[in-house]
Amino acid sequence: MENPWLELNVEETKIHPMDESVVREFNLKGKNEVQFSTELLPDPYIGNLNAQVLVLALNPGLSEEDYVTHADEVFRDLYMDNLHQQDTEYPFYYLNPLLDCPGSRWWKNKLRWLIEKVDVRIVAESICCVQFMPYHSVRYKHPKKRLPTQEFTQKIILDFIAKGAPIIFMRSRTKWIELVPELEYYERTIVLKNPRNPTFSPKNMGEENFDKITQFLVDVITFEDTCL
Repeated sequence: MENPWLELNVEETKIHPMDESVVREFNLKGKNEVQFSTELLPDPYIGNLNAQVLVLALNPGLSEEDYVTHADEVFRDLYMDNLHQQDTEYPFYYLNPLLDCPGSRWWKNKLRWLIEKVDVRIVAESICCVQFMPYHSVRYKHPKKRLPTQEFTQKIILDFIAKGAPIIFMRSRTKWIELVPELEYYERTIVLKNPRNPTFSPKNMGEENFDKITQFLVDVITFEDTCL
């Protein structure tokens, strides 16, 4: 399946046309706090889809400040580079020092242990996150119908499994396994212990897992540097 997000015209709509009917039906029935935003830019993936480590999240949150952020020209440029998978200095764009917004503060807080251990540039180049639901909401409620764009999400995960990459569950392991059954018996997975505060700390990952991931990131970057 080709990447459907490359065709999204964010000037016309923030909901991918493939998902429009599912989102519209869900929003008509859901309370305001669980409705998916039709005004904020969706985040189907963050980072290079060819990265070395995959992170599985649930969906982006929503605050009043997000509306200001998503109207900012610098943010939108970085966002579009990510959506179109352009080569950038910080592929995981929320770690770009140009940003100071709810998303960047959230991710820098969750990833700060890895950043302190191996450097922010290495983390930004090496980690990719996919969202189970790409659309923003104050609180998450699971739709009864699957989004058509999730077929591409499945492909991303299967590609990471095929190359033997580490995969980290931040939240909702059960939902992810329902979407991609191959995850249930994939050996290179890590489940964060506290999904309500999914930090990448030694305590939340487990000391051994944290050491393995940090060493893996260092080894990958070292190997790539020697090949240049």
